[in-house]
Amino acid sequence: MTNGPISNSSRALWTFVFSTLVGPFIAALILAAIYLVSGVLGMGPPSIKALKAGELLPYTAEHAVAGYVWSAIPAGLTGFTLAGVVHQRSGFPWLTAVIVAAVFASIIAVLSGGQAAGHVYFIALIAAVTALIGRQVLVTAKVLG
Repeated sequence: MTNGPISNSSRALWTFVFSTLVGPFIAALILAAIYLVSGVLGMGPPSIKALKAGELLPYTAEHAVAGYVWSAIPAGLTGFTLAGVVHQRSGFPWLTAVIVAAVFASIIAVLSGGQAAGHVYFIALIAAVTALIGRQVLVTAKVLG
């Protein structure tokens, strides 16, 4: 028995599920890599530079998990928006993914206030890279055309 073509509804569902579940994980991995590289090279903000020996891994883990949790809302909004586009058109260009993710992450960062508001550009960049990776995975898996 062969499977028929994937419906736009199925493509939209997978786009939403992937964006909301895997997207924050990818963002957390990117964030962890940035913290680790910054810490090892002695670069980055004073909070990383001030860490003593043995504190870099726990610091990185704590902030990566916080980044995963924080990114759930912008990832959900991004996934919902991109799923709507997929339902109508069966796919989307990479630039659409990048823009939607960066815009929602920026809006949530500004509305969150605190440190997130002070790192809007950084957060938007991570969201854009995450969306780009996510879209490529969906294309490679033949979910998107």
